[in-house]
Amino acid sequence: MSDEPERQIKALTGALMEVYETLRLICLHLPVPIQLPRGPEYDLNTLVPAVSRLIEIIGDQPMREDEQSLVWGSALNWTAAAKLYSRYLLTGGDFVSRLELELLIQTAGEGLIIYLDGPDSTTQE
Repeated sequence: MSDEPERQIKALTGALMEVYETLRLICLHLPVPIQLPRGPEYDLNTLVPAVSRLIEIIGDQPMREDEQSLVWGSALNWTAAAKLYSRYLLTGGDFVSRLELELLIQTAGEGLIIYLDGPDSTTQE
């Protein structure tokens, strides 16, 4: 049973970084490419300010507003998750905080998937 908290932290870390890496790669292919920090080692003290800056400037990209909104929302959810993740590690985490983290990470990832699926996925018929 003592391995469960470690497994949960490892899963949260992996999910958080997977979404970050997807966001980083998307940013490289924006109309005006944006370079976010790249691994192999990731430090949230570097990543959070970089993604926060992305949130501030994504509206300047020459792209459709719905695409901007997907990247903006995913980046915002990722940033909130990263900040909560840091507090989660410091406090030992609790059940509700873990669920909040999972929700933020999932929401960020879903926005990026919709963005990658293209314009047809964001319009209703």
